Amino acid sequence: MERGASLSLVTVHAPRGFQTERFVLDLEARAHNLGGRLEPRPLMEKGGYGLARLEGDVGGSHWRILVLGEEPPPAGKRAEMEARQRASGARLAIVLDDAGASMEVVRETEELPTAVAVAVLPNALRSAEVARGLGAQGREVLLHMPMEPLGTQGPGPGEGAVEVGLPAHEIRVRVERALGVVAGARGMNNHMGSRATADAAAMRAVMSVLRERGLYFLDSRTTPDSVAEQVARENGIPALRRDVFLDVVSEPEAIRHALEQAVARARAQGSAVAIGHVHPLTIEILAHELPKLGPDVRLVRPSQLLR
Repeated sequence: MERGASLSLVTVHAPRGFQTERFVLDLEARAHNLGGRLEPRPLMEKGGYGLARLEGDVGGSHWRILVLGEEPPPAGKRAEMEARQRASGARLAIVLDDAGASMEVVRETEELPTAVAVAVLPNALRSAEVARGLGAQGREVLLHMPMEPLGTQGPGPGEGAVEVGLPAHEIRVRVERALGVVAGARGMNNHMGSRATADAAAMRAVMSVLRERGLYFLDSRTTPDSVAEQVARENGIPALRRDVFLDVVSEPEAIRHALEQAVARARAQGSAVAIGHVHPLTIEILAHELPKLGPDVRLVRPSQLLR
C-alpha cells in the first residue's frame, strides 16, 4: 500500500482464477459497513489486465484500489531488484498503443523523443496513413495486432483479430493483412489478447509470420497466463515483455507514478519496457517528464533491448 498527501493506493495483483467480481462486492460491502463508500471507476487498460478500480472515502481517507491481472514478482526477486537500484547504464523503452484513428496523433507525438515507439492498430480509420506519418518522423512503429480477450465488457478487439480456434492459415492471413496496412512495422505487440496470448497454437501461427518477416514480438502481458513470449523465443523470434503500464489510471499523478515505477524497474533490472496509450494526457506527461530522466537512465527504442 502507498500513501500520498491525500490518497491511499492499494494494488492487488490477482492470481490465476481470482474472483474479481466477488472481491469487488466484498470491498464495497466492507466500506459500507465502516460508514464509507467505494465505487467503480473506469480503467484505461482493459482486455484482461486492468480488472477493476475502486475509489472512495473510508475511515477519513481517500482510497484507490486497483486490481491487476498480473502476478507480483516473487519476494526473493523483489529483494534482488531493490538491492540493484543503484545500477548504472539502465535502458528504458516506451511504446504507446492504439494509434490509427486520427492523424492528430502524428502531430502530438512530435513533442516526444523519437525513441518513443508507437503501436498502430490495423483496423482503425486512418491506420495506414498514421503508420506512414510516424515512420516519417524516424519513429519505430509496431503493429498493434488485435487479439481475442477473455470475456469483458466494452468493445472487443475489432475486425481481423487473432482468435482462439481459428485455423493456422486463417490467422496467417489476418496477420499478413494487418502487416500490409501497418507497412514498415519493425515488430508487433498484442491489442487486448488475454485469451489469444494464452493459447500456444494461436501464438505459433502468429509467430510463423513474424519469423518469415524478421520482426520482433513485444508481449503486452494482458494476462499472467500469456505464452506469447515463450512461443516467440521457441521459434527463434526476438521477444520482449511489458514491465509497466503507464496509464491504467488516466490521471496526471497516476501516470507520473507509473513512469517512476518504470524507471525504477529499468535501474533494478538494467532495462524495462513501459506501455501507454496515445492519449493526449499521457503524451503531455511524457513530454514534460522524459527530459528529466536521470543521467543513468537512457531512453531507447524497443528493438535496442532485443536479445
